[in-house]
Amino acid sequence: MITRRSFLSHTAVFTAAASLGSTLPFVAQAANPALALHGPPVGPSVVLSYIANKGLLSDFTEKVDFSVYKSPDVLRAGFVSGDWKLAGTPSYVAANLANKGLPVKMLNIMTWGMLYVLSYDGSVKSPADLAGEKIGMFFRNDMPDLVFGRVMQQNGLTEGKDYSLHYVSTPFEALQLLLSGRIKHCVLPEPAATAGMVKGKKMGKSIHRSIDLASEWASVTGGEGRFPMAGMMVHEDLLNAQPELIEGFHKACVTGTEWVKANPKEAAAVASESITLPAPVIAKSIPHTHLTAERAKDIQAELEQFYSILAEKNPSIIGGKLPNADFYL
Repeated sequence: MITRRSFLSHTAVFTAAASLGSTLPFVAQAANPALALHGPPVGPSVVLSYIANKGLLSDFTEKVDFSVYKSPDVLRAGFVSGDWKLAGTPSYVAANLANKGLPVKMLNIMTWGMLYVLSYDGSVKSPADLAGEKIGMFFRNDMPDLVFGRVMQQNGLTEGKDYSLHYVSTPFEALQLLLSGRIKHCVLPEPAATAGMVKGKKMGKSIHRSIDLASEWASVTGGEGRFPMAGMMVHEDLLNAQPELIEGFHKACVTGTEWVKANPKEAAAVASESITLPAPVIAKSIPHTHLTAERAKDIQAELEQFYSILAEKNPSIIGGKLPNADFYL
């Protein structure tokens, strides 16, 4: 059963500016070394759960303590304190923390975007179809809002003139507005989008996954239909102490990502032990999460482009400037 409390924590966290959490530190003991791995209750954590539970890091550490964060405020505290060493993060959060002087690096990108427009109107297929409409939006002036606004701008649509936004605090609130019929369209991340469609169907409502904002990003950049939404952040202390573990971890991300995409039902069963959403919802969400495992240094130009576009309207979202070149591992 998806309660309001669990739904809120499982959908808002990953796209919040400080949206990650847990409290287990990295432990380096000669007799029993362990790695604390932190992840959000969505998307890439399905891969992290597989890595932790199937022993993909057994050559580097005897134990992986994987924990799913609940609080949107814990990420910064964990890394500022030095207790956290390896965690999933929205990519812009890592840039922001690095620009504030924290010794963190971006290891990789694990999703090429998981934001969608849901609608009752089956004829809505493109941004142009939202002209004259009101759309539910969460996290004003944060990444989801900035991505959607830039896509609409690229399609010749201006907020306040060609369409309007109904701002709410969380994805859960946006979905509640949609399910209640107070709005016809809203922007949601995964797995909120999938969970919302499942819930709508149970209520006898037909809700469509109308627009994939990752695909629409191609109109903004002239490149591929994707944006580097989130990945893994590593603290320099762990990187310097065990560089071979970090290399091994990235390779495990590659292996784990391919397995999860090929085996969504089995992956969901494993992940549901850590992510407290029903396994069927997790499984249905996986194909829409655009999972990947790309080294940050290999897509540095794409990350910098994404950061620059976000900063056009809100420079503070990345800490006012692009990170230094050594930020990208």
